[in-house]
Amino acid sequence: MRNMRIVYACDDNYAALTAVSAVSLLRHNPDAEIILVGCRLRRSSIDLVQSRIEKAGGAFRYVDVSPKIDELEKLGASSYVSYAVYSRIFIADLLPEDTGNILYLDCDTLVADSLSELFKTDMGGNPIALAPDVVHLAYKRVISLPQEKPYYNTGVALINLDAWRRSRCAERLMDELRAPHGRNPLGDQDIIVRILNDEIVPLERRWNFLSQYFLLRCKEKPSIYHFSGNTLGRPWYTSSKHPMRETYRRAAADAGLAEAAEQTRPMPLEYKVQYWLWRILPRALFVPVCNLMYRAHIKLTYGV
Repeated sequence: MRNMRIVYACDDNYAALTAVSAVSLLRHNPDAEIILVGCRLRRSSIDLVQSRIEKAGGAFRYVDVSPKIDELEKLGASSYVSYAVYSRIFIADLLPEDTGNILYLDCDTLVADSLSELFKTDMGGNPIALAPDVVHLAYKRVISLPQEKPYYNTGVALINLDAWRRSRCAERLMDELRAPHGRNPLGDQDIIVRILNDEIVPLERRWNFLSQYFLLRCKEKPSIYHFSGNTLGRPWYTSSKHPMRETYRRAAADAGLAEAAEQTRPMPLEYKVQYWLWRILPRALFVPVCNLMYRAHIKLTYGV
């Protein structure tokens, strides 16, 4: 058995990005087993991911989550990117023979270090460990999360399968989807944070280094980069202003998917404005200006 089990979930649109992330992970963690959870994936997408993983020396396993996703669609669950991300909820059900810790990774990540230390995290009997996200306090009101509670990003999630089952996490999260106690613009992330908040083990942000941390000029060395949202432009787009743009291009080429890092999409106007403010303003001024922009966005979008 491999030392680490890593779960990715994707649809056809993100298969190439999943392969790029998985190969970057295997460069630093050659003993990992990659479990691909597919949402209505074409055979060609599965083959693309599998071939890159096996060429990089990794073990590969495929699990189909489509029947579970059918249920979510009937519930009218929010799909802000892809229904595939809801696979986090069902991991323990999809892998009934597996026990112990397993790591879920979003496909818009690059791994830059060994994950052995992360897998040694003391879970203290809790089902999940997450790193913090960057949100305005007003967003907590949007999702009915008490102001004193921390908000987390679920794009990197260390899950203890035994504790997840024991705590009935999947059932509780599905109950919340059927009768939500708050709005969930970010889908299952908001639900996980709201329902499991007191059972989440905090991780250092180097394990889930968001693009926003570049704006804040954070100094720690990231172990996992997570290119969530449009901050600085996602590095696989030719319009990107992200400091990791060239690094991502090299990672894509290393995975034999150079074209994956040459996608064409313009950067949204508000993120262009944010980028130029970042370039021009000193940090002491940039941060409050960004907070004001974020607050205005929440007010206009959610009326809170």
